Amino acid sequence: MKMDPTKLEFIKGEVRYDEPMSRHTWFKIGGPADVWVAPNGVEDLLNILRYARDNGVDTFILGDGSKLLVGDKGVRGFVIVLRNPSFRCMKFEGEVIDLGCGTKISEFLSGAMQHGLGGCEFLAGLPGTIGGALIMNAGSPSNGIGDFAEEVIAIKDVTVTSLKKGQIEFSYRNAGLNEFILLGARLRLVSKDVDEIQAQIDKNLSRKRQTQDLSYPSVGCIFKNPSESILSGRLIERSGFKGYSIGDACVSIKHANFILNRGSAKASDVLRLIDEIQKKVFNDHGIMLELEVKLIGEFNG
Repeated sequence: MKMDPTKLEFIKGEVRYDEPMSRHTWFKIGGPADVWVAPNGVEDLLNILRYARDNGVDTFILGDGSKLLVGDKGVRGFVIVLRNPSFRCMKFEGEVIDLGCGTKISEFLSGAMQHGLGGCEFLAGLPGTIGGALIMNAGSPSNGIGDFAEEVIAIKDVTVTSLKKGQIEFSYRNAGLNEFILLGARLRLVSKDVDEIQAQIDKNLSRKRQTQDLSYPSVGCIFKNPSESILSGRLIERSGFKGYSIGDACVSIKHANFILNRGSAKASDVLRLIDEIQKKVFNDHGIMLELEVKLIGEFNG
């Protein structure tokens, strides 16, 4: 659905038309968004959402594109990016942090460490924003950011609402927040020695560099682990997929749960690879791997 630019003059933030989504995803894959927009604040965002609702226009909130596969035909409607400083602020009071959900995970960890606050070091090295981290309860098999969340400020049905910890169902790689647009969060961390925090962050980053393949664009792990003891990467490796490719989409030799874009991979190449992996792993091991990456937009075929 092509939108008339004259109808969107109410938007105060930056607007781009037919914006290639390959510029905004870690995979470097994806066709054009009809309208890419970066609202300049909450009121601007609400006005965009009202327009979309009243005119039957689809919307998608884009974090930093780190867990996203966008279709080759692009995304219809609005792709909304919360990158204005008003969505990326941080306020510290004791062990509590109030922060915008557009804040990058790396910015959050750095700010927390400067104030002697730790507990979330397990997030070190993860791409993405706080909003995306909360939606998927990012972390390790034994820890998630949801363990530290006291409150989330979000939009549902073009209305700003507050969700307390007891209202959010945090679980492995999920928080039940997909119907919400996250604006801000209140996290309670723990006071720790700055050197101890830095040492743990360095340890986590070193481990990720040793085990993860950063040689080509990717979104990290494609599939969720079936359990703490059953790792998707090992199942994929045992099914013989290391180094296997379709087009320029290739299963990493270093970490079999990574699919790499070795140059000009299409979303359709990645989808075919995902499909083959799921089918063979199921045939070999009786386990259907569940995607950790989110698929959006229109795909060929």
